[in-house]
Amino acid sequence: MIKQTAFVAAAAMLLLAGCSQGATPAENTQSTKSNFKLPDTCKDHYLLAAMPAPADLGGKSLTAVECQPFSVEMVWGEEMSPTKIILVDSQGPNGDLPAGLADMGRKLPMDASRTAITMTKGVQEAALAYPASMAELGGEDYLSIVKEAGGGLVYALPVEPKDAGGEVGALIGIVKDRYSLTIGIEDGNIIGITAGEAAYAPWLSALRLSALQ
Repeated sequence: MIKQTAFVAAAAMLLLAGCSQGATPAENTQSTKSNFKLPDTCKDHYLLAAMPAPADLGGKSLTAVECQPFSVEMVWGEEMSPTKIILVDSQGPNGDLPAGLADMGRKLPMDASRTAITMTKGVQEAALAYPASMAELGGEDYLSIVKEAGGGLVYALPVEPKDAGGEVGALIGIVKDRYSLTIGIEDGNIIGITAGEAAYAPWLSALRLSALQ
């Protein structure tokens, strides 16, 4: 299950990159809120109010911010172990993008998020209902979860069964049934849902989703 969830998340990220107006790296990898300069494409972007402030977070420096008319991506950390947050408005504007390309860029992440949440919820419910299913996963610490959080967020956090390594995948969410959210921590070695929730907690807490309409 986690492999397919990771695939839909990756597909969403790839499409966003493909129709991007270009990523702009931070001018200072030791950035703080006071000296980080957003790229021109992000000036006055309406989704930035819901994203973490442009500052160091989770022990990582903000290294890049990328904006499209309907999405924002922020990256912390170096190339080999980044944390990425992508927020996409499924009803956002086209901007200068062709209508068809913009529609794909908005729709695919939302479809991926719905699929991930539905799949993960099915696994969670089956494991909770049938002890044998929980045992096959390796116990409760290897149970993928679906949860609700502040600001109208529903998210899935998948984890592999213990026998497969127990690695935690990307957090995939939907906000107010309109916005798709992806948070990916590429540090590796996040094993078990307890460690996964702890790893993602700072990034979830830094979001300001109540700003979204």
